[in-house]
Amino acid sequence: MKRLIIVGSPRTDGRSAHLAEMLFEANIDERPEDELFLVPVSEVEIGPCIGCDGCREKSNVILKGDDGKEVTVQRHRCVFDDDMQTLYDLVDDADEVTVVAPVYFSGASAPFKCVLDRLQPYYWADAGKGKKRPATLHVIGEGGDPHGYDALVSEVRSAFACAGFRLERVFDWVGKIDADGEITADAREITFDAAGKKQRPKLDISSGQGKQRGK
Repeated sequence: MKRLIIVGSPRTDGRSAHLAEMLFEANIDERPEDELFLVPVSEVEIGPCIGCDGCREKSNVILKGDDGKEVTVQRHRCVFDDDMQTLYDLVDDADEVTVVAPVYFSGASAPFKCVLDRLQPYYWADAGKGKKRPATLHVIGEGGDPHGYDALVSEVRSAFACAGFRLERVFDWVGKIDADGEITADAREITFDAAGKKQRPKLDISSGQGKQRGK
């Protein structure tokens, strides 16, 4: 299995980074045979989508096969040559995606929204049709915003659906991780059925790896 964790925070040492690190370490401990990749948006250069429709046309992409040899294939890809090109390859290969993202005015942070918008090539490729791979969203926030995070869930679900993923679970960590990265309460889990409808929330889940940071 190939698993991809994307951290949607512009901060390198915030709540999202702390939780992503714990999830990364937990995955290594529980599934040592899996390939695991961690991509924080704070550490990559990914610009915004400008709606040029350049990704509507197929272009040549050079990939490496299992034998290490380079193979040229045609795929829909963004015309901008930045770190999103590497992320496309990770998304293509991932059997499962986990997103850890803070809430910015109910939605995604600016750098993470760039990533979501740059998944547009998958729309033209019809990658969202057929069997979808699982995706999980961990929502991070200090708390106190009365408007919730429905926009963030919708943005993640929509963009990754185009890339061939189905958002199955959302873990609500809002107000449950302090500034030092310590978990102060269990997350609330929200699940979605195949039609995207919310299921009954489950309580008392998640912090099985302990209440402290891994370090």
